[in-house]
Amino acid sequence: MFLYNSLKKATLLLTLILSGFAAEDYTEANLGVSLDYSRFSTEGGVYLDIYLMIPQSFFTYVEGKSGLEARVVFQTALIQDDLVPYPPDSWERIYRAKNQTSIAGLGYVPDISKFYVEAGEYILQVDILDVHSNRRQRIRKLVSLELFPKDEVSMSDITIASQIVKADKDNEFTKHGYDVVPNAERTFAPTASMLYYYFETYGLSSSGNYLIHNQILSLNEEVVQEFPARSKKTPGSSAVEWGGINTAGLKSGIYKLLITLTDEASQKSVSRKKTFYVLRPKLAEQAKTVAEDEYTSLNEAQLDDLFKVVKIIMGKREQQLFKQSDLGGKQRILTAFWSRNDPDPETEINEYKEEFYSLVQFANREFGSERDEGWKTDQGRVLIQYGRPNNIERNPYSLEQKPWEVWEYYEVEGGAQFFFVDRTGFGSFQLVHSTARSEVQDYNWERYLN
Repeated sequence: MFLYNSLKKATLLLTLILSGFAAEDYTEANLGVSLDYSRFSTEGGVYLDIYLMIPQSFFTYVEGKSGLEARVVFQTALIQDDLVPYPPDSWERIYRAKNQTSIAGLGYVPDISKFYVEAGEYILQVDILDVHSNRRQRIRKLVSLELFPKDEVSMSDITIASQIVKADKDNEFTKHGYDVVPNAERTFAPTASMLYYYFETYGLSSSGNYLIHNQILSLNEEVVQEFPARSKKTPGSSAVEWGGINTAGLKSGIYKLLITLTDEASQKSVSRKKTFYVLRPKLAEQAKTVAEDEYTSLNEAQLDDLFKVVKIIMGKREQQLFKQSDLGGKQRILTAFWSRNDPDPETEINEYKEEFYSLVQFANREFGSERDEGWKTDQGRVLIQYGRPNNIERNPYSLEQKPWEVWEYYEVEGGAQFFFVDRTGFGSFQLVHSTARSEVQDYNWERYLN
């Protein structure tokens, strides 16, 4: 019997209530909260860490007992077959500011929630309520929780952290004697370039050593940096691993941390990947690259991988030309495409290209899942192709209908709307109708809400 089975209380999923507020009091909004999670092994089930990165400046501040205060209520829940099998985790935070002008300078703070559950497919639902404005952000993700095998070498998820230090005393971020402060945004900049990682490994041989090999891959999974493998003495059947990587040498972009662990006694290996982002202001001397040389070092397979993303904003004729071209032709087409779309050729930076990859990064972070990268989703594709919408109408889950959203673009074809429905209930919104030309048009799209 699962250790925590006594906690299970199967309840009908209505609308999860936060701190006594009725659902109709909320206004759906994007409060800027980022979500990440890691899965670990526990006796008879799975231990799920849920990480949040909270932008304090996004909330509404009013006069309180000790200056300006924002009151924010959080709730996390796991949903399975329209049931909430485990009690939701709810808590409240008070964020403070000296005055109105200081609010914009408030930084991000991490937060965490935890569940010990049986294996299975769940919807992770996170609600964030800005109490003083009654604005709510709701995040829903499909989370697959599988038991870690006992007799095979396996790894937990990789937790990306902004800091890992020895714990003076246990707190909510403490894991095996260390404070692991998560970075749910997984974004690193010059002012905070150290990427820390934490993971656990299970099913090791009882004696001997194991090897840890770290690599940084590009978005297209080419090796960008490789670190020497390190051999460590096996402490038992399981081990805790953490380390740090300085991202200062990486250009702005999307990367993947690949960690491979090999049990030397059994020669069995296991790997995990985790995406992270580097944002770096471009200095003039760094930006001065010759456009013609940008793609000359890439082979045809690498160019084809780049094309998979760039074709979202390419015309059909240019797409066809690329597919029919040889290596040199593909290099010239990509170079010409970005050059032609540079809004200000006098500057060293192609602002159009910068914005494109910024949208790709945002799509991967906001719409990505275990099964798909964010730019491949319908919402990711629309975001990259048309830019950020002028308005988003969010309609959360209810007993009467599935979650759905309407994105409005005021300057696309004189005004266009895109209708997305979470048809599976797994947090993946599909485009079911649009008023834009060349997009899917289905005026009976509301049937998907039932």
